[in-house]
Amino acid sequence: MGVEFQVDEELHHKQQLMMLYGEQSNSYFHFQEDVQCFLLRDIGYISYFHQKGLLTNVNIVFCNPICAEENLPQLFTAYFEQCSVKTLFMGLDIKVAKVLKQFGYSINHIGPEFWMPIQEYKVSGRKMRNLRHARNLGDKGFSVKEQSWGEVDQVAVKAISEQWRKTKKTKHQELRLLTRPPEFRDAWGVRRFYCYKDDKIVGYVFFDPYFKDGKVIGYCANILRSDPAIHPSDFLDFTILEAMKIFKQEGVQTLSLGLSPFYDIQKHDDENKPIRHVMQMFYKYGNVIYAFKQLAFHKTRYKGQTTGWYACIKDISVPRLVLISIIALNVF
Repeated sequence: MGVEFQVDEELHHKQQLMMLYGEQSNSYFHFQEDVQCFLLRDIGYISYFHQKGLLTNVNIVFCNPICAEENLPQLFTAYFEQCSVKTLFMGLDIKVAKVLKQFGYSINHIGPEFWMPIQEYKVSGRKMRNLRHARNLGDKGFSVKEQSWGEVDQVAVKAISEQWRKTKKTKHQELRLLTRPPEFRDAWGVRRFYCYKDDKIVGYVFFDPYFKDGKVIGYCANILRSDPAIHPSDFLDFTILEAMKIFKQEGVQTLSLGLSPFYDIQKHDDENKPIRHVMQMFYKYGNVIYAFKQLAFHKTRYKGQTTGWYACIKDISVPRLVLISIIALNVF
């Protein structure tokens, strides 16, 4: 479906660069509110959030720059020459992380992104029985529609979001940066699929696009919200599988479920070892503040493929890094 808008010149330029180089599944996260942008005209850009405070004054870059791979050193050099504030990089792929190593940064694995090759993906075999159950919910009164914001019951959509958040560890505010908060409006390129039970909306999934060479190559299931009173609870899986049917028909190559933070953390030769230990501890004991294990379990059920995401750190102590991350990501 998708929606096109008239935009100002800079945003249009950023969108054009995104369509050329935004092949990371979280590339659309550049368009979050309250983030700043370092733009090198016709080369690319780096988006960052400035976390200001006595102990937290730092720029946080939360995904790959939008740039051709061969131009990354030029873009980083220009950024570091202009920026006097320490910068924490996270949510990067390994190609970008290795470029930052040349600037003196360590490289720490922060968890895998889960994704599926849409054209070859099948829900078959004993290990996929849970997804097969979800796939068949159409026989139990559930249906899925792709709709624009003007076509849905907007009050019901927002109410479901509030009910959903009340069941989560972070009840009072939306997470940001390593995810993108929901926008209750139409947005450039974003696809929205709504699940209905007997003609009543019960949940939805918002998919952000990612690109290569001017074409959409995949979608990231970024926002998943459901009415917690509706059972069976796996109707959001049904929604994703129904959306994948449409994407497959359109020739879209991949669908990403996004990052599973701190799950199955791997060693890296250029890592900051204490940071790895802290992340492993957060995964083991930090589920009182964020559902790390539950999120990982749900994504592993899809039996997809994984790609590592990384953080790059330089001249930031471990305690300060933890404080910065918790505040900036809106965990509390």
